[in-house]
Amino acid sequence: MEAIENSRLNKFHYTLLVILGTVWAFIAVNTISAGFVIALLKNDPAFQGSLTKLGSLGSAALFGMLFGAWLFGYLADRIGRKKTLTLAVATFSLASTVSSFAGNLDALIILRFIVGLGLGGSLPVASSYFAEFMPKSVRGAMISVLESFWAIGTVIIGVVAILVKADWRGILLFGGAVILILPLLLTLPESPRYLLIRGRVKEAEETIRKALGVSVKLEAPKGERKASVGDLWRRYGKTTLMLTIAWFSIAFAYYGFFIWLPRFLSATLGITVFRSFQYFIITAIAQLPGYWSAAYLLERIGRKKTLSYYLLLSGIAGVGFYFAANSGNETAIVASAVAFSFFNLGAWGAIYAYTPELYPTAIRGTGTGWAGAMARIGGGLAPIVAGKIMEVSGVALAVLVIAIVSIIGAIDVLALGEETMGKELA
Repeated sequence: MEAIENSRLNKFHYTLLVILGTVWAFIAVNTISAGFVIALLKNDPAFQGSLTKLGSLGSAALFGMLFGAWLFGYLADRIGRKKTLTLAVATFSLASTVSSFAGNLDALIILRFIVGLGLGGSLPVASSYFAEFMPKSVRGAMISVLESFWAIGTVIIGVVAILVKADWRGILLFGGAVILILPLLLTLPESPRYLLIRGRVKEAEETIRKALGVSVKLEAPKGERKASVGDLWRRYGKTTLMLTIAWFSIAFAYYGFFIWLPRFLSATLGITVFRSFQYFIITAIAQLPGYWSAAYLLERIGRKKTLSYYLLLSGIAGVGFYFAANSGNETAIVASAVAFSFFNLGAWGAIYAYTPELYPTAIRGTGTGWAGAMARIGGGLAPIVAGKIMEVSGVALAVLVIAIVSIIGAIDVLALGEETMGKELA
C-alpha cells in the first residue's frame, strides 16, 4: 500500500507508539515479575518448592505464551488485529490481578499460565499491527523503539518491587493495572492492510484518510486466500526455519538469564535478594541504549546483520559472566550482566522489526504468531533447564549454556536469513 509505505510520521504514528508502547511495557512487567516472585516465595511457607519447581513457575507464563501466540496469531488473521490485541491484553491483565490472590504454588502456576496466554498473543499481534502502519523508511527503527518500552517496563517492575517492600502479591497486582489502557486501545482503527485483504475497501480508504491525512483509491487484492501454518513451511520454509531457530535461541537466552537474574546476582555476589533487585535495575537500564543502538543500525547496516551481531555479542557477554562468576570478580560479574542485557535486548528490537517484513499481509499474523510460539518454547524450557543445572553444577554453568544457545541463534541468522531493509511490505 503505497500511501502507507511512502507516508511521513505524524501525530497518529506517535499516538500509536505511546498506546502500544504502554501495552509493551506491561507485557514486560508481567513477564519479568516472575523472577521477583520466585526470589520472594522462599519467605512464604505455603509456596515452598525445589529450584526445578520454582523454575516451572517461571516457565508457566512462557508455556502459556506458546499457546497464546498460536491462538491470537491465528485470530489476528481472522477477526482483525485490533479486536485480537484488545482480547489478549484483557486476558493477561485480569489473570495477573487474580494471580495476586493465589493460595498455593500449584494455583499460582496455573494462573500464571493464563497470564501467559494473553502475553503470548499481545506480542506478535501488536508488532504486526504497528508494522502495518509504519512507513518503510523508518519501519525497522520504529519497531525497535516500540520494543524499547520493554526495558521501561523492566525498570518499572524493579522499582515497584522495591516500593512494595518485596511483596510478591503487590507485584502481581500491579501487573493487572494495564487494564486501564483498554479504552484507549478501543479508539484505535483496524489495520488498513487487514481491511483490504478482507475486501473492506471503503473502510481501509477511510482509515488511511483519518490516520495519515491522505485520500486514496484502493482495490481489493485478487487471488488472496486464507493462510495456514502449513503454508509457512510449504511457501516460506527457509524463512520459517530461520525464524524458528532464531526466536527459540533469543528467548531461551533472555528468559533463562533474566528469570533467574536476582538469584544469579545474589548467589555470585553474596548479597541479599532484596539487594539484588537494585543491581537488576542497573542491568535493565542498560537495555534502553541496547534498543536504541539497534534501532539506529537496523536502518544503516540492515536487519540481518544487526540481529546476528547482537545475538553473538550477547552470547560472548554470557561467556564473560561464566568466567567472572567462577573468579568471584564483582565488577566483572556486573559488567558482563550489563553487556548481556544491552545486546540481548538490542537483538529483541531487531527480531521484532525483522519478522513481520518476512511474510505477506495475508499470513503475517500467522507467521509472527508461529515465531512467537517458538520463542515461548525456548523461553519456557530455559528457566527449568537453568534451575536444574544450578541444582547440579551451580550458577556459572547455567549461564554458559544460555550463552551457547545465543551464539547458535547468531549463526542461524547469518546462514539462513535474508535482508529486508528498504523493502515494501507485501
